[in-house]
Amino acid sequence: MKVVALGDSTSCGEGVGLRLAPALTWPARLAMALPDAQLQVLAAPGARVRDVLSDQAPQVAVLQPDLVTLLIGLNDVWRAGFTAGAFEADLQAVLALLRPTGAYVLLGRLPEPGRHLPLPPTLRRTVLARAAAVDAAVGRATGVAVLDVSAVPGLRLRRAWEVDRLHPNAAGHALLAEAAARVLQRDGLPAGRVQTSALPPAPGRAHEALWLLRDGLPWLVRHLPQVLGPAMAGSLR
Repeated sequence: MKVVALGDSTSCGEGVGLRLAPALTWPARLAMALPDAQLQVLAAPGARVRDVLSDQAPQVAVLQPDLVTLLIGLNDVWRAGFTAGAFEADLQAVLALLRPTGAYVLLGRLPEPGRHLPLPPTLRRTVLARAAAVDAAVGRATGVAVLDVSAVPGLRLRRAWEVDRLHPNAAGHALLAEAAARVLQRDGLPAGRVQTSALPPAPGRAHEALWLLRDGLPWLVRHLPQVLGPAMAGSLR
């Protein structure tokens, strides 16, 4: 079975100053539960839906996969310039490129963005409204199976997330793969059991402080105008 993973850092296992071993990412763990699976990861860190449309989805026709996974939208909701209409139009265009391949498409809803981050109220409201718009667009998509990431119980816990609080850790990726396998099993695909592990303790304050100084603050300074865009916009367009 050929599997292609589209999307952003959640699918390729990269974060801010972080990189998960490829075999521990959720697409890899899901592929391990499928018979004779060959995985091609096209997902890229920082990708938005427009990047999937321009760079990733056009490659799928050549690869001719049996299964395509797509989890996208996290970078969209955090960046300036987001509009619900443009996101949905790009998502529909991506799906239009995937349909002729005949692949089973597993499309993910977002985990609650910033659930474990101490965000200013205005920014939190705006990001959550944008995430709701992304999830609504996913819900209106046709011809796809939907993976509701925010409904995975273990992923609501801080212990399932990396020190940056935005990306799942190895155990969180396993939970995500397990939930994806259940969707495939429901639809009659030959998905086996995903090996999961106990959630580790949440990163301590010293670990978080070190990451913040070494990786978090430098990243924020570089991306400040884009990240503050949602807070300054203050509303969903």
